[in-house]
Amino acid sequence: MREDCKLEQFQNKEYIRLETVKRNGQVVPTPVWFVVEDGTLFVRSYANSGKVKRMRNNPHVRVTPSDSVGKPHGDTIEGTAIRANGDVEIKISQQLYRKYGLMKMSFDLWGALKQLDWAVFAIKI
Repeated sequence: MREDCKLEQFQNKEYIRLETVKRNGQVVPTPVWFVVEDGTLFVRSYANSGKVKRMRNNPHVRVTPSDSVGKPHGDTIEGTAIRANGDVEIKISQQLYRKYGLMKMSFDLWGALKQLDWAVFAIKI
């Protein structure tokens, strides 16, 4: 199956279930916001979050369209998470603002008050 066909199921969805793997092999599913750009899924989270640490340690991830609590609503696909930076981070952050609006702004305000850094990951399918 072509990569762009695999990503069609994510159109008009708000959440994906991102499955990352701990060092002990335990799979941790987390519902996250995302955007699709140029055939790649992008997610953004606090740089010190568990999912970011797990993606740095083991870039193999699985993603599934889901609801806000992580209940799957589609097919699971495997991918590789790669840390994005520079202009890509800025571009993805802007797209997340357009997609999620005030909800996204409130998360960013909370993060700024707590002086938290962000990390953007590209998930290559």
